[in-house]
Amino acid sequence: MTELWELPVRALAQLYESRRASPVEVLESSLERIQAVDGAVGAFACVLDETANAAARRLESELLRGESRGPLHGVPVAVKELFDVEGAPADYGSDALSGRVATADAELVRRLRNRGALIVGTTRSHEFGWGITTQHERRASTRNPWNLDRIPGGSSGGSGAAVASGMVPAAVGSDTGGSIRIPASFCGVAGLKPTFGRISRTGGVALAPSFDTAGALGRTVTDAALVVDAMSGADGIDPACPPQQPATAAAAALSSLDGIRVGISAGLAAVGLDPPIQAVFDAAAAHLVALGAEVVEVALPDAESILATFVPLQMAEAYHVHHRSMGLYPQRADDYGADVRARLALAADVSIGDYLTAVEQRRRIVAEFERSLQNVDVILSPVSGVGPSRVDNSDSTIWNGQTRPLRDAVMIFTVPNNVTGLPTSVVPAGVDADGLPVGVQLMAGRWQEATAVESGSALAGAAGSLPAAFPDLPVETAGG
Repeated sequence: MTELWELPVRALAQLYESRRASPVEVLESSLERIQAVDGAVGAFACVLDETANAAARRLESELLRGESRGPLHGVPVAVKELFDVEGAPADYGSDALSGRVATADAELVRRLRNRGALIVGTTRSHEFGWGITTQHERRASTRNPWNLDRIPGGSSGGSGAAVASGMVPAAVGSDTGGSIRIPASFCGVAGLKPTFGRISRTGGVALAPSFDTAGALGRTVTDAALVVDAMSGADGIDPACPPQQPATAAAAALSSLDGIRVGISAGLAAVGLDPPIQAVFDAAAAHLVALGAEVVEVALPDAESILATFVPLQMAEAYHVHHRSMGLYPQRADDYGADVRARLALAADVSIGDYLTAVEQRRRIVAEFERSLQNVDVILSPVSGVGPSRVDNSDSTIWNGQTRPLRDAVMIFTVPNNVTGLPTSVVPAGVDADGLPVGVQLMAGRWQEATAVESGSALAGAAGSLPAAFPDLPVETAGG
């Protein structure tokens, strides 16, 4: 028998419509699942069971009166701890802000509540979002639900792990250099990084403001799109949000991609994929062809030059945030984790010349991608060259037969989507040699989230699911 916690967003909406389940019952199932497995996974920073229960009762009463706020009405949703949730700790995963509690919701949280989402708590992030492992030397870290000895990816690792293990059907993430897409791929769930500026970041901490993009992870990419749509819209406080947004992210799942042109660029994968990852990527391209899509080669800047452009921009912006905007570094340097502290020290040396050169190069890269997307509907690319690293050596991996920093083997594939600011869906496409999930990403044109969602959803259906719907996790009983 299927448990309520196992159901995706759309299935819950159907249950509510037919009155075969209630928000109170669904929330209870979600909270029980968190209680049962989060001790092993470590996805949540804070669970807000009392406020969620009160909201569930209100939302249930509305349904009984025939009122619905939309497809998220009564659906449990978790929020990455980089965004303020009233009453929850708001230290953004860092001892540098230890003791801070949110006095109000971030704008995207307010919008989710208005659409009927049940905010069940906050999920763990890499400290200040500046990392791809969601490991912390002083605090509890998050583990990959499919193998507790492996990382979930990051920085939205808590959100990815929470969805993968069935604690919530969807969760908010953010993506500056791959932070939605990496945990989606490593944890075997879907993700959607929308167009830069689609969602307000007011009430969240910045990492690199010209890249930071809020988005969602879900059991399906169409579910992630529903969360993105609920959070989208103009915001007079966040200057990145335009007053007019020409399209929505929600789209129907397609069984055919007839007429769709899919671009693949050798330049985005020239650095090489581990053979099992390459096999999954090749199979994904073959699935797209079988669905009716035409796969064509497109000329794009090489991944190494894009990463070289990204690094000085991201580092200079992050240093400005921590040094000037928040005034935390170097005054409270000892309160940072060693990895983030080391990145800040390096970032202090980025010159204005380095930054301005990268700004100009970024313009050229964006123009080349936008030209290519006039001839294709989406661009298919890998998310990572390797699988998730081990928690006991999280920053290193074996890539192309050599020990390398994990960031080198992952971010070279993810940052093109951030440099361009273009919408990207991630879907599970297979497993690696260790049986761990492997995702691929589909980038569409600016404001064309629906295209990325439709193609991603069709690919996910053709590629099939993981060997099991949910990982086999150690369960804590109520009394134990």
